[in-house]
Amino acid sequence: MAKLKFYGGTEEVGNVRITLDYNGKTLCLDYGSKQDHEDDDQAFPRSDYVVVSHAHLDHVGNLPLSLKLNPGTKYIGTDMTKRITEYQLNDILKINERRKKEGVPDRNPPGRQFSLDDILAIKDGWLPADYNNTTRVGDFDVKLVNAGHIPGSAMTEVTCGTDKIVYTGDVNLEGNLQKELPGLNLLQKNPKALIIESTYGGEMRDSIDKQEQTFIRYVEEAISKGKNVFVPAFAIERMQRVGSLLSRIRNDHSDYEFYMVSPSYLKMKDMAYRDIALANLTESAGLPNEYKGRKSVIVSTSGFCTGGISSKILREVIENKNYTIIVPSGFLPGNSPLKSAVDTGYAEFSNKGGAKVKKKLRAELKQVKLSAHSDKSGLVKIVETVCPNKTTQIYLVHGEPSSQATLTQELVSRGYQVRIPKKYEEFSV
Repeated sequence: MAKLKFYGGTEEVGNVRITLDYNGKTLCLDYGSKQDHEDDDQAFPRSDYVVVSHAHLDHVGNLPLSLKLNPGTKYIGTDMTKRITEYQLNDILKINERRKKEGVPDRNPPGRQFSLDDILAIKDGWLPADYNNTTRVGDFDVKLVNAGHIPGSAMTEVTCGTDKIVYTGDVNLEGNLQKELPGLNLLQKNPKALIIESTYGGEMRDSIDKQEQTFIRYVEEAISKGKNVFVPAFAIERMQRVGSLLSRIRNDHSDYEFYMVSPSYLKMKDMAYRDIALANLTESAGLPNEYKGRKSVIVSTSGFCTGGISSKILREVIENKNYTIIVPSGFLPGNSPLKSAVDTGYAEFSNKGGAKVKKKLRAELKQVKLSAHSDKSGLVKIVETVCPNKTTQIYLVHGEPSSQATLTQELVSRGYQVRIPKKYEEFSV
């Protein structure tokens, strides 16, 4: 009999680590981190194998620690996920080195810090896995199916003996920028357990087309008022989507400069988004010096303004009434200055010495949910498609308590068995 145990992703967005124990071996579903806190040591399980659903840091950020706990760990994921993960982890190393030079301590204790050698070891231990094919590791059969989230993202079907467990990872029924849709019909129907994300399980959103129209409207309204526009976004998927929208209207605003600024964005575009043409946008690794002297639309990483170029820009523009800040994300973590600005009207920043500085939100701030996740209706549809007989035990992860409660109520009303796991809770499958 297999056992499921939840070490992360419970009643929280991100930080996903779920183990499946069977015949003396442990397979972990993702090994992520979270933006605004780190767990204690017991939250990081030893695993023989880690299936990586996709390369966002809340699913891969602690992969090096899985290797430290078991140097022989093997990793299963698509080739695209492998390449983006390698870049993401290298980027963390660079950020940590820069913070160290600035006198900012590493938030990870010494036992959880990692090196380039650790990243290379993960790369060497990565087992190739293509969509819709089965990979055998120990007594586990693992099949990956496109999740429609970001390039390389996958839903996971694990077979233990005669039982099947499905884990959605992050999933989007509307598909990604490459028009790839999740392969729900390629999964085994009525698995013993379905572990499904619930990020937006508490809300119904407009279609992605309507969300994109809203984003364009916000930009054009700001330009019509003569304002500058700042869009903090993520290097993977969000910057490319935002850029493709801006390229549609670029020629209508010749008096404005349109900047796409981030070394990680350029890397991701080269790696995973080569077919997306962003006409007439200025792309650069760093912020051009002349941007302050011209009317501009600036898109930069990181999406939460917790670091990178976007944090610097936010400090400069948040008190400026001549700016419109457009946040293309529905979820903001607790440590994001944008979250504080939305909730309280003030954003808090840390100086190099560690002192906190508050700045009042005087810029116009708009939020539009250009999300790569399914909403409540999409998640219900996924459950109904994969589990038509309603015999499957449903587990909700990767969502805040309010979203999970709403989604649970909806699924139970349709006859499903639903659990919201607590941290360290274990279940027999």
